[in-house]
Amino acid sequence: MKIQTLRLVREILSGKWLVAYPDRLLGVALDYLAKLPVELDSATAGIRSYASSEAAGTGRIREGENRADESKVVIVPLHGVMTKYATCENDGTESIAAEMMRLTGDASVRGFVLDIDSGGGAVNSVSPMLQAIRYARGFGKPVYAHVDACGSAAYWVASQCDAIYMDNPLSEVGSIGAMMCIIDDTAQDPQTGERKIVIYAKESKDKNLSYREALEGRYKLAENELSPLVKRFQDAVKSGRPNLKFNEEGVLTGAMFMTDRAIRLGLADAQHTLEETAEAVYAISEE
Repeated sequence: MKIQTLRLVREILSGKWLVAYPDRLLGVALDYLAKLPVELDSATAGIRSYASSEAAGTGRIREGENRADESKVVIVPLHGVMTKYATCENDGTESIAAEMMRLTGDASVRGFVLDIDSGGGAVNSVSPMLQAIRYARGFGKPVYAHVDACGSAAYWVASQCDAIYMDNPLSEVGSIGAMMCIIDDTAQDPQTGERKIVIYAKESKDKNLSYREALEGRYKLAENELSPLVKRFQDAVKSGRPNLKFNEEGVLTGAMFMTDRAIRLGLADAQHTLEETAEAVYAISEE
């Protein structure tokens, strides 16, 4: 795996992000530049597969891809902070998508489940996953999303799947919005010599609201720069989720919703376990 840690740092410091929990990302970049130990949630934990037994509705999850001649549903984890390129702790969506596209050509693969537990990540991490989803569906192989935490960029990806299933009653989806982060080294803070500026699109008034309440300032031009990105994000979600109640408060402005309300608002379809989600892919692939 090719390591692109410097590229990741550059993206954190100057890139645009679709992320529900921003605090930790900036610290990763600053610690790295200060040559301190850094930790970043891994975006993948290894591909698994689900092989259904002859008895309808039963099966089990196994590590790896299983035998080439065994009919299966591939489970692709999308965990932690989403980045496009590989780092020391992160495969990156570029390589995740490439693996999905490779497996699409495997006749024994019936479909895919994206096992998502992510608050989102970099804007440029989204496109490879959307390409992989379109590619798989173009070959008649369904792609379902099974989600626990699924915010911002991760929800953009999930919204383009055939269905979204919540893992448990406390699972959350949403945070449809965008932000950018700027390091101002002209402030000359007595301790760090810098200050952090976080700016949100004007369409994302509910995104990370509790975090933003502590911030002050006027950033009208930067807000406007984020607007085209948010519009594209919102349009993609509305297209991918035709039953979405997008006029409801918070749905397209960055709020997060737990399972029951997410289902009522059309942000998700049902609550199922990972195994049940894989079995649903089997069922639709037989139609």
